Amino acid sequence: MITVLVIFIFFVVMFTLASILYHQLGSFKWLFHDTLGWHMPNNFYNFDGVNLSSRCKYCGKEIMQDSQGNWF
Repeated sequence: MITVLVIFIFFVVMFTLASILYHQLGSFKWLFHDTLGWHMPNNFYNFDGVNLSSRCKYCGKEIMQDSQGNWF
């Protein structure tokens, strides 16, 4: 039982560290960009009068910017 708990804590810590590295340094973008919903727009933006939209430069998914500047 303790072994399972230690393994679980290890994976949670590793996932958290990898997420922080991604957010701060841009590492692991190929792994985490769609898992956590962190998309990066390409250099082309489309503004239709209400919404700012673009495409993710890693997966090509159409993304929109929310009112706080985050892409989803």
